[in-house]
Amino acid sequence: MSESLYLQRISDRFLAAHPREAGWVVHQIDGDSGREMSLNYLLDCLREWHAAAITRRMAFPLVTARGFRNWNAASDEANAYSWRGTIELVWNGHDIHCHKFSLVIGNGFAEIYFVATKSLAALRDLLLVLDRYGKDRHKDKKEIYVVNGDNIPVTASSWDDLVLPAPMALDIRTNVEGFFASPERYAYLGIPHRRGFLFVGPPGCGKTLTLKTLASNTPAKFVSVVGRADVDDGMLRYAMDLAEKSTPAVVLLEDLDRMVQTKGISLSHFLNLLDGLKVLNGVLVIATCNEPDKLDPALIHRPSRFDRVWRFDLPKYEQRLELLRRKGGTFFSESALETTARRSEGFSMAYVQEIVVSALLECTHDDMPPNDDHLFKSLDMLRTQRKEASKPGESMDERETVGFCASGNGN
Repeated sequence: MSESLYLQRISDRFLAAHPREAGWVVHQIDGDSGREMSLNYLLDCLREWHAAAITRRMAFPLVTARGFRNWNAASDEANAYSWRGTIELVWNGHDIHCHKFSLVIGNGFAEIYFVATKSLAALRDLLLVLDRYGKDRHKDKKEIYVVNGDNIPVTASSWDDLVLPAPMALDIRTNVEGFFASPERYAYLGIPHRRGFLFVGPPGCGKTLTLKTLASNTPAKFVSVVGRADVDDGMLRYAMDLAEKSTPAVVLLEDLDRMVQTKGISLSHFLNLLDGLKVLNGVLVIATCNEPDKLDPALIHRPSRFDRVWRFDLPKYEQRLELLRRKGGTFFSESALETTARRSEGFSMAYVQEIVVSALLECTHDDMPPNDDHLFKSLDMLRTQRKEASKPGESMDERETVGFCASGNGN
């Protein structure tokens, strides 16, 4: 079924269920207007402030030219921007029925809301509450909107939290802040206000923490697409289109090397998005990549696609010692931390942190205060684990990734 036919069928069905003769007034609202009215927050607002008002909830998938996208229903229910389907509620004693659907059309996407009510006064009051909720949400909460996964809450993070070479951290910060601080200069020079940055390097070396630090300190909307098996062209278009409608914005393409190898991604289409057949003024694209040798040269050998590339290497002795001090300085001696830093050559930042975490967990298990022996025991255990995992056929991901790193160096 074509997108236009699907749109017409949904419209006809909603109108038939809410006939004017029965007193219903139906409003059709486009996606931009819906966001301005905070309708995108309707589900969360009701659940957090007026849960008893909901009488019926039914979720629907995104529609693309390839058919329905069966995204994770639990994720859709949890994420404010991605709710779709029907919400029926009673407000001030009056029924209000809301239906929202999203579909990919050509190189963009559309979000349409249908709202039916028999009381315009009740609807106006609901919209006032939604407006207050939306303002409160923007004031107190920030999150990275993930197109094909759960949204990521953005917690306060300082540039001082990064355990990276100081010149590299400063260079990344200066380039990002400079991009968003000078749109007038881009216009004056006749240059499209868009850039592409690429973070490359093995897992666990600071790419993810750097992205979270950027999200915490950059006044822009962050939209992410993760390189999973289910990613496709429609999701990329959706992310780019949403970013364009929400400028200033950052589009995060995580695990780009995996993303471009999935069946749902057309390299030519992806290159067209990056080249800006549709100019995305005010949008910064940042991609992460574990294995750049797997990328098509067309992606990285043309500046208009990724203008700057930073490599996140395995940490040197000074960086390992700094992280050990931050995480274990309260529990272990300086000499033990220095010895551990020397003996952890080749560890990612995630593994370095895991040395301290495992040591402290062992203390808890033994019901005794931590001491240096616990730290050395944890180090030896992880050295053995890495050696055993480095058998033929094991990937770098499997050897280095320990899971989410609280210091942010998980990827």
